[in-house]
Amino acid sequence: MKKLVAAGVFSLAAVAGMVGPISASPLFPLANGFLPAQSERAEKGNVILAQAMDPRVGQLEEQIRSLNGRIEEMSYQLLQMQEQLRKTQEDNEYRFQDLESGKSGGSGKSGALDKPVNGGTADQQIASNRVPAGDTAGTDTLDQSTGGGALPQELGSIRFDENGNPIGADANPDLDNRSASIGNDNSLPGVEDGLPQASQSSSASLDNPDDLYQVAYGHVLSGDYQLAEREFRDYLDIFPKGEKAADANFWLGEAQYSQGNFNEAAKTFLNAHQTFSKSKKAPEMLLKLGMSLAALDNRETACATLREVNKRYPDASKAVKSKVSSEQSRLSC
Repeated sequence: MKKLVAAGVFSLAAVAGMVGPISASPLFPLANGFLPAQSERAEKGNVILAQAMDPRVGQLEEQIRSLNGRIEEMSYQLLQMQEQLRKTQEDNEYRFQDLESGKSGGSGKSGALDKPVNGGTADQQIASNRVPAGDTAGTDTLDQSTGGGALPQELGSIRFDENGNPIGADANPDLDNRSASIGNDNSLPGVEDGLPQASQSSSASLDNPDDLYQVAYGHVLSGDYQLAEREFRDYLDIFPKGEKAADANFWLGEAQYSQGNFNEAAKTFLNAHQTFSKSKKAPEMLLKLGMSLAALDNRETACATLREVNKRYPDASKAVKSKVSSEQSRLSC
């Protein structure tokens, strides 16, 4: 009996020893070997799909970048156009305020020479105002042309025969002479022919500083800045210390600035301000100097120049101060 019990105990121990290694070993070796291979193939398949989509995504991104670049370029061009328009409007407003304030160079005149009447040029107006006193026929013709009608006069008498044919005519000789003088092309009564009217008026006024100044100033008003620049240079060469030398220097720089010659304009305004720092045009000279420097992309010097306007000339006109403020805002001084 004891032998049987011992044999049973030994058999149970042997069975328990075999169960441990079997449970520790993997139950499904084939399944465990199959699943990693399947997951690896799945990962490789995802990588292939991602690589196939990359070219299209890159093309879309490139198109988006190109469109963004075009939008930025158009926005920059639009800002430039708006800035040019604003600058032009401010400059025109400044000029109108300066003319209305009566501080322009031609304020000393009556105004008849500044704005030609009946479509005539400033040169023609000066030429007509310098008609010799003894030429009564010329002055009468001018008066009639501006007055709006000719005075009634006797043209002559004609006699007819029985058949209605004219026998003779007693014409007015004065009228014939006057008609002959008027019949000349491109001529004004009282002005000698041989030279263009503008040349005659300019040459006739070389000895008169006021006339020479008014001719040049009239071309500034009409927008002929190139001719105005040349005429103001002539004025300053002939009358460097004339009564309107300061104004002539200012308008010379203004003509250069309006033509886009900002470098020459800056030199002119700088020399003019140094020479005529006590004149009425001195604040405007300093203002225009700052604007010329700003146009030359010299922002820091331009801002410093604009600040000096209010410091040196606290009594400057309202138009000048307003223009200084707008330029400082534009340049972010």
